[in-house]
Amino acid sequence: MTLRSLGQQASASSIGNINCQQNSIPCNKDCPSGLFELVKQSSVRGILHSHSNMSGGPHSLSRLAETASLIGLEYLGVTDRFMTSKQIISQSAEILQLNQNSDFKLLHGIEIEADKDGNLPLSDEIMSLCDFVVVTLKENHFQSKAAMTDRAIRAAMNPFTSILSHPIGDFMTMGENSWIDMELVLMAAAQAGVAIEVDANPSHANLDWHNCMLAQQFGVKLVISSDVHRAARLVDYRHGAEMIRSAGVCCRQILNSWGAEEVKAFFGSYSATNSSTSA
Repeated sequence: MTLRSLGQQASASSIGNINCQQNSIPCNKDCPSGLFELVKQSSVRGILHSHSNMSGGPHSLSRLAETASLIGLEYLGVTDRFMTSKQIISQSAEILQLNQNSDFKLLHGIEIEADKDGNLPLSDEIMSLCDFVVVTLKENHFQSKAAMTDRAIRAAMNPFTSILSHPIGDFMTMGENSWIDMELVLMAAAQAGVAIEVDANPSHANLDWHNCMLAQQFGVKLVISSDVHRAARLVDYRHGAEMIRSAGVCCRQILNSWGAEEVKAFFGSYSATNSSTSA
């Protein structure tokens, strides 16, 4: 079976047949349960994509955590990149220490660029040290749309992938004007339990919400993200919340409207399921 056919077969039974009260397919405006609610800025409880001074950012973990707490967030996912195994282990220990005796929590993530075939060039042992893994496909390797789509699907189906990021996050607001078949990628994400970023960059204009509504239809969780590299940009999530509100997406669809432990449980449950399936 090809990756493309896998995307096409991505669990029609899991798309549209689950009650929103079971925390899978969220409400729409006509939902009889009456749970539909648009996102507000106050709905966002944490950020799941940020960078410290370990990967090009100017600020330490403690500074990022302090700023995030001051602006009313409950947790911050730190997703540094280009780190050695030694640095990842060291950062994990630092996060554990900072989380002690603190209501505000840091989640330990990592950002990884998938290779041209969609594989993750980091050992399972190292990835398993993190709470979640953000996967990017920034370099297109001069691939065709079909090849890029297959690459994105393979990345989504990796049991360690938690969130698909750039350029998928940009494509979520571009409608059908992207160089990846987003419908197939969203189908694969639905099957794998992988969340999709929606880029909250304030400079984005001419937004098209087709892919966000498609994600809601398929039951794919969305993450409001601004890929923070400076503490001062942590507030960009507020713009992202207004963007998603304009899209008409249900608040329950937004993963970072959940609490920290709920988010970790979501990542852990799907990772365990996918690992057993791929074994």
